[in-house]
This record gives sequence, C-alpha cells and structure tokens, in this order.
Amino acid sequence: MKRVLLGLGILFVLAVGLGPWAYRTLFLSGDLLALPAFDYRTNDSWATLPAESPAPVWQGGWAVDVILIAPDTGLAPRSESELASQKMRAAAQAEHMAESLAAVGPVYAPLFRKDSEQADLAAAFQQYIDNYNRGRAFVIATDHPLPAEAFASLRADDTLRARFGGFLRLAREIGSGDPFGAIDASAELKDYCPDQYAKLSDCQPVVRIGRQDGMMIVAQDAPIGGDGLTGLTSWLEANVAKTAEPLGSLEEVEIIEIRRPGDTDESRAAEDD
Repeated sequence: MKRVLLGLGILFVLAVGLGPWAYRTLFLSGDLLALPAFDYRTNDSWATLPAESPAPVWQGGWAVDVILIAPDTGLAPRSESELASQKMRAAAQAEHMAESLAAVGPVYAPLFRKDSEQADLAAAFQQYIDNYNRGRAFVIATDHPLPAEAFASLRADDTLRARFGGFLRLAREIGSGDPFGAIDASAELKDYCPDQYAKLSDCQPVVRIGRQDGMMIVAQDAPIGGDGLTGLTSWLEANVAKTAEPLGSLEEVEIIEIRRPGDTDESRAAEDD
C-alpha cells in the first residue's frame, strides 16, 4: 500500500512539474500566425483610446497624455481564435491600466506584433503625434525595455522632446537598483529625455504595479512619476511655448478677370497703338 501511495505521489509531482511543459509542447506548438501591419488610423488597432478627444493645448492649456505599452498588448497568436482571445485580453488589461493611470491623463495603448515591435510602435507613435497629440505633453509607460528606434523622433525633434515627460517603468517590485531601462541597451537613454531632467532616473521613474482580479493595476500610494511629473505642466507653462492652432489647408483660388462686352485683348492692343 505504501508503495502504491509513493508511486501515486511521484506521478502527481511529475504531473505538476511537467504539466506546463506538456501543454506548451502539445497544444501551443506550430507556427505563429502571420499578421498584417496594423493601421493605426483605425480604432481596432488600439487596445484602448480615450472615450472623447482631449482638448488641444491651444484650447485647454497644458495637460498630459499617456502612451501605454501595456502588458499583453504584444500579440503572437497561432490561430485566428487565439488572435481574438489575445486582443480581448489586451483590451481588458489596457482598460484596467488606463483607470489606474487616469490620474496622469488619458491613455493611448497600441496593439503591436511581438515579432515586429519596433516597426509597429514607431508607426503608432507617429500616428499619435500627427492626429491625437495636438500639442499636449505626454509620457510613455512600459513594462519592458522599448526598441531603440521605436521612438527615434524624440531624439531628432527638440520641440517634441521639450514636452515629453519621460518614461514610466511599470515594475512589479522596487529594489535598490533599476528594474530595467526604458530603452534597450543599444541606445543612450539621455538622447530621448528632455533637457529639464538632470538625472536619468528623473526621466524614467518606477511605477509599482500589482495584480487585481487577474489584471495589472498601479499599486502605489505615491504620486505616479514623482515630483517631476507632478510639476510638469507648471514647468511647461513657464518655459515652453504652446503650439498654435493649425490654420488648416488653404485651397488655391483661381482669380478670373471680369471684362465688359467687347473688352478683348485685341481691342486693348488697338487702344495702346
């Protein structure tokens, strides 16, 4: 009897230990589904967007947006059903994080293909700048180091970087050292950070996150982003000129000369002679 119980115990331990491996091997094997590039002009390419468009800086003054590279927004499905499941999970997770980050501002969370993260995030960021930002300040929140070129325009555009509030590093644990760098090691973080941040730690503060009902949320009482983010709009008001309201595209107008009957080029030439 003891041998039987011992054998059952060993089988149970093996089942617990090998279960996840067997699941991944038997049920999650196969090639990843080839996904087309996201079109970030459409709402279904985003895990979450603000319910209403925030006021542009020329109307509402300085305010802050959050670009969220959220847990579960990177997609790597093996089937259409798994793709639908991952999108639903990403939307639910982004909405929970958006509720937590509402103290900072409205949240924009793009979906992206895990195997094309750099290209997708670069396209999403450009779409945000071109059509959503409207001169507002913004921060980028992420739970992992971002590809070096995904936000390369921050390096190249001083006016854009001036209203960038830095990266929010979403981390489960806060230790004595940095949990991770906001930009991968192939690039210099200082090239992305605004000049008002004298220390790199000011440009990438840690935001502690935890789990609630299976979803990640902000789990700290301290203000998100610390003093640097809390005082960002006041600093911008004192130091950075607001973007002017665009005039829109002006159509070229053809001017047609109106003449009296008989007033022709020939008659004018005869009068000149």
